[in-house]
Amino acid sequence: MSNQSGIKASAALLDAYRAFTIDDGARTMLVKIENESLEPGEIIKAEAGYFDDAALLAPYVTDTEPLYILYRTDRPTTASTAATGLVLISYIPDAAPVRRKMLFASTRNTLVRELGGDRITASFFTTDKREITPDGLRKFAEHDKVSQPLTDEERALRSVREVEATEGFAGTTTRKSHVSSGLAFPISQAAATGLAGLNGAARGEYNLVVLEIDVQNESIELAKKAQIEEPTHLHSMISTDQPRYTFFLFRHTVGDVDHESLVFIYTCPGGSKVKERMLYASCRAAIVAEAEAAAGLKVDRRIEAGDGSEVTRESLIADLHPQQQETKRVFARPKAPGRRR
Repeated sequence: MSNQSGIKASAALLDAYRAFTIDDGARTMLVKIENESLEPGEIIKAEAGYFDDAALLAPYVTDTEPLYILYRTDRPTTASTAATGLVLISYIPDAAPVRRKMLFASTRNTLVRELGGDRITASFFTTDKREITPDGLRKFAEHDKVSQPLTDEERALRSVREVEATEGFAGTTTRKSHVSSGLAFPISQAAATGLAGLNGAARGEYNLVVLEIDVQNESIELAKKAQIEEPTHLHSMISTDQPRYTFFLFRHTVGDVDHESLVFIYTCPGGSKVKERMLYASCRAAIVAEAEAAAGLKVDRRIEAGDGSEVTRESLIADLHPQQQETKRVFARPKAPGRRR
């Protein structure tokens, strides 16, 4: 991490930035460092389009003077607002005086913090003014594999996929030792009691506990508990438009042996909100750890699905007893040969 320069944004910069962000016709705003302060430069109106408007910067980009450029995209920062995002371009040419280069390099994070990073959806650093052109901006976009910088929602969706890939525990039976579950939100008393009932005095009263995240209050709550006869009933118990954590005590028979297996089911419908998907994806491993540590449960299998309708008796047995299923296929009685003539 670079050292901070101690330079702050001036009141004039903050006022200019506010005016820039509400002016839909403005494409870029320049920011300079003058007299040990971040100061506003020119605000340039949009003319041709996202990429082509980069040509308007040519008179302001020199071979020797560093510059910050706030470049407005044509896309909103989120799906729920019309506010467009900004690309922060940090231009520090090689021919600039050493002190100026060090000053701009160490002040970039301060600029983002002072202005608020919610509108800045992408950034890049360059020492070559040829990259601050329509062609340079296109290459930057191609490098990021997008036609324009990602919106917050698109970046959040990508983060969801990364979190799910990192924690991808579908089908795993490995148990980890946890000193602390690392759960971000507290579990309500009702939720804790519900989980404990799967392994305590209430055992037999219900075999299903569904948990939800209260996003507003940032807590884990009991959505419902019930006694169901068949896994096909999960569909009516689990939300079809929001993610859920479900603990299901599955009683079944394989061969002549009766089994009772606790299955953790993480459901995440495709139409659920991005923020919810992020929260549920990042907390699911900690939820299992908390249930095992606090409620004394032993999760035998962890699976994930779009919704409860994807979970059936056959799929659960195949997940819980893969060896028996494979043996059944391998040692299936062969068909009798046909009569020879």
